[in-house]
Amino acid sequence: ALITGIEATGRELDSVFQRHGIVRIQAMGQRLDPNRHQAMVEIPSPEAEPGTIVQEMQAGYMIKDRLLRPALVGVAKKG
Repeated sequence: ALITGIEATGRELDSVFQRHGIVRIQAMGQRLDPNRHQAMVEIPSPEAEPGTIVQEMQAGYMIKDRLLRPALVGVAKKG
């Protein structure tokens, strides 16, 4: 019951965010964009291209075309 309540609250928050033009920044698998992402660590990754985001530590959000909070991410490096 607790998990169901938490999931319902999350869906309601997403709905409110969308009504006000707040969207989550897509990070996983994207190239690092310093205007939307903040690199926290470099992670050795033989399969990912260097500079590609391979881990998201904290979601980032935009309101229309303005940054509210950058996504905190881990970026692949040659490994």
